[in-house]
Amino acid sequence: MSFFRNFSFNVVCSTLVFAVGLLNQGLLAGHLGRSDYGVFTLWTQTSLIVALVLGEWLRRGTTYVVGREQKVREARDNVIIYVCILVPTALLISWLFRFKLVSVLGTPIDQYWYLIALAASAVVLQRCGQAVLLGLDRVRAYAIVPLVFICSYGLMNVILWRYDSLNIFSVLSVFISAALIASIITFAFLQGSSGGFRGGDRKLIFDVYSVGRRGAISVLLVFLLLKSDLFLVNYYLGTDSVGVYRVAVNFADMMQRVPDLAGAVLLAKVVRNEDNQNLSWRVTCWIGLFSLVCALGLGVIGGQLISIFFPGYEEAYEPLMWMLPGLIFLGVGSVLNTKLAGLGYPPVTQWAPAVALVLNIGLNLYFIPKIGLRGVALATSISYAFWATCIAWVFFRSDYKDTRLSTK
Repeated sequence: MSFFRNFSFNVVCSTLVFAVGLLNQGLLAGHLGRSDYGVFTLWTQTSLIVALVLGEWLRRGTTYVVGREQKVREARDNVIIYVCILVPTALLISWLFRFKLVSVLGTPIDQYWYLIALAASAVVLQRCGQAVLLGLDRVRAYAIVPLVFICSYGLMNVILWRYDSLNIFSVLSVFISAALIASIITFAFLQGSSGGFRGGDRKLIFDVYSVGRRGAISVLLVFLLLKSDLFLVNYYLGTDSVGVYRVAVNFADMMQRVPDLAGAVLLAKVVRNEDNQNLSWRVTCWIGLFSLVCALGLGVIGGQLISIFFPGYEEAYEPLMWMLPGLIFLGVGSVLNTKLAGLGYPPVTQWAPAVALVLNIGLNLYFIPKIGLRGVALATSISYAFWATCIAWVFFRSDYKDTRLSTK
């Protein structure tokens, strides 16, 4: 199926995810209040970081290897076996570090240490299942899974709100439940292509690791580049400011959703040697235009949107405006980075986000004490622009457009 037909279907699903997600975040922000919303943000971001550290190599490598070798059953079975090992391991790690994370997460967690482990494991299961779908170029099924997650998550939050049970830990619990529901749907999609469970494939797991380790480093660095400032905001300004800044990040995440979708569809083409007729370059140009239009739109009506969906968080408008220039660069860089990911994660996919992350942290340490949240957003824009420029410079000055890298 063509790139643009798959992409159009993904955009429809993403629009629904955007709408439900925005309403869900508005409900959480309004009911939890600034401080608890900030704490909840720190919990979820920590869970995602744990998921990236422990499972992203499997996700990235699985898409690449399935796309090239079509070993669907073996890849699926490897995912199931790995998550079964991951759950007790993550629980043990969370228990050992339950007291050390108090200052990071903004609230005592000694009674709820297991939630981070379960959330991370559920995210790994869902994402790795999706990775198999993406390797098969079943992009429509891939797009439906996040819709199942956000609808399940939003519905359960509404039920909690209706019965006055909406708090940080109940919301985290339903987050885990929604991820498990989405995982069940993901593996149901795979059932017809893979057959019954027969056990893993040791050779395949090593092939997955050989590519996935590079992908995991790259994605983890990019994620920290995008989200590490939340922890710096908590350190300098407290959880109230984290809640405000998270509202700005919500709109940034929504703006980045279409570039991410374009990258996902493009990745499926690249790993299957179907990226032809300068497809990557055309997608990059269109995503750059889309990001520019979105930035201009948010510049005009962003304040009104925040007032409507996040009343009481109007202070988020200023950091959002300072963040917009960097988001334009981020959209373009994301597509080019995805193209490189499909070629086996060359070195630039590691060193560029690493240098940008160091730059981001340094700028935050300088700007936050001086100008607060505006400084966080300014540091974000500068570091995003630096990262995207590095990716583009290496991409266009090399033969990566035409050369597939070895997985060895």
